[in-house]
Amino acid sequence: MPGHEFLIKPADVVYVYDGSFPGFLCCVHESVYASELPFDIFPDTDDAPLSLMDVKYIETDDDKARRVHASIPAKISKRAAELTRTVFLSCMKQKELRLLEFLLRAYREGGAMLNNFGDAIISPLLKAEKHLLGEAHLLKGFVRFADVGGGLVATITPKNYILPFISGHFTSRFRDEDFMIFDKTNRAALVHQRNPQRIGDSLEWVHGKGEIIRIDSIEFPEVSEQEAKYQSLWKRFYDTVAIEGRENPRCRMTHMPRRYWENMLEVKDSL
Repeated sequence: MPGHEFLIKPADVVYVYDGSFPGFLCCVHESVYASELPFDIFPDTDDAPLSLMDVKYIETDDDKARRVHASIPAKISKRAAELTRTVFLSCMKQKELRLLEFLLRAYREGGAMLNNFGDAIISPLLKAEKHLLGEAHLLKGFVRFADVGGGLVATITPKNYILPFISGHFTSRFRDEDFMIFDKTNRAALVHQRNPQRIGDSLEWVHGKGEIIRIDSIEFPEVSEQEAKYQSLWKRFYDTVAIEGRENPRCRMTHMPRRYWENMLEVKDSL
């Protein structure tokens, strides 16, 4: 951040924050201005690990978060800001601490640091980013919708928080539909609604944009009789086109990882 000397020393302290991205940026602010590198950073959740070290609770301050957010592209690079945001949404272990270490060093060295792909700090972040983007790509093809009450619903269980990376794909593809994709792992849902508005004497369907909301759990209603018939037809088609002599379970699991099967109608019975 502007004009601050990054003389950071390791400290026997653990940061605890609210788990949000602005909250993490406030952890970066605290580290810089307290001139300390915490031992670890944890979100304040029920399953947060216990620590014998001093705990410092970092309050989320929108002004501090905005300043840190603006400083990353200004002092490092736009690519650094993109990488920080993506890795924060990944399932990387100790992602907050690894990102903090990256930012502290990148503030000193600048954006050129990102060109060293084999660097001990950069390499794990790039792997985490690749893992998230790869999973988002796969889920664009593996999401299975069901028609419930005139709307489309689906459940996914990704390792990473990929909803922000697939929202554009599905809101564009199903812009005339009401739908919800529930991320059971991260307890969030992408919701898209079409909003009818009266304009003069005509009714125009305005394509509502998708919104991501936090939701702990949801119970979808039973599918309609017609939807059940379509599901049965799809499973029959999937089984029929299979060629027994060319079955290759290893190849199938390479292209269709087993951890996604529980939400895929055609193969979940194989678990």
